Amino acid sequence: MPKILPIKLESKFIVIEGPVGSGKTSLAKKLADYVDGKLILEQPEENPFLQNFYTDPRSNALPTELSFLFQRSKLLEQVNQEELFSSITVTDFLFDKDVIFSEMNLTIEELELFNKVKESLHIKPQTPDLVIYLQAPVDVLISRIKMRSSSVDELIDPRYLETLADSYTKFFYHYDDAPLLVVNAESIDPIHNNDHFEMLFKELSSVKFGTHFFNNTASVLR
Repeated sequence: MPKILPIKLESKFIVIEGPVGSGKTSLAKKLADYVDGKLILEQPEENPFLQNFYTDPRSNALPTELSFLFQRSKLLEQVNQEELFSSITVTDFLFDKDVIFSEMNLTIEELELFNKVKESLHIKPQTPDLVIYLQAPVDVLISRIKMRSSSVDELIDPRYLETLADSYTKFFYHYDDAPLLVVNAESIDPIHNNDHFEMLFKELSSVKFGTHFFNNTASVLR
């Protein structure tokens, strides 16, 4: 049920990102519902190579990344530029996140092939008005994954998850394509705590440029 918003949200295309277990999908759902927006979710369960990747990464990295590339490019077709003038679209993935995974998981030769395929698709994704990056320690990510009912993510090697979290941190440290809000997802529970959600919503409403940090009640401009 959409709410009567006390704060005007100027961002029309909002991306929520973070490693597995950070809560990006749950937050995307709640935010889209709160603003009566359009929700577009990544669909890892539809990637036929993902489970095999978690058990044998080296043999399954390339098909896994290509499958996600095709899936994201298809999903982004739903981000209609004209609709962004009248409504809000929320996604739980950034198209350029493939840089994180492809550079982590692919060999030099595979990466070259992956980039050639990506270029051949001629994808021109809409630039987000705001990116929210959920950051949390690996032990928190693992505990949240274990709390899920049944998920292929339970197969993730903690060492892989640690490398992934570090890669996310490095990626967003240099990210400047859109306004960025880095959220300490360990100290905030916007899904189950409405006060936390309202504080976060107020913060994201104020982000117009640059990189901001949100740590529960404190936020500092870098």
